Amino acid sequence: MLGHRWDRVVEAVEKAGPDFARYVTEFAYGEVYPRPGLDLRSRELVSVTCLTIQGLKPQLKTHLIAALNAGITPDELQELFIHLALYTGFPVALFGLTTAREVLEEQGLV
Repeated sequence: MLGHRWDRVVEAVEKAGPDFARYVTEFAYGEVYPRPGLDLRSRELVSVTCLTIQGLKPQLKTHLIAALNAGITPDELQELFIHLALYTGFPVALFGLTTAREVLEEQGLV
């Protein structure tokens, strides 16, 4: 889902701790993500939502890229943040929306 960016993600996590990086890659992306209960689009919508609520910008940007690669459109992301405003408030949704805008600009999509 991240292409060449995946190597940078793993490298950054490995700096924090090699065992932790192994747990992330083996458990999260080796066991949880491939489960049959949700498709990749749905998993990325959940990930973007959770990371927005937590205010975790670097991880949010990574999952916004993954969301776009999973086929989620910029318009769908905008709707996600509008809907999110109902449950988390406008400041949180605005954080997500402005972060998404940064990613879309970096990706040359706006």
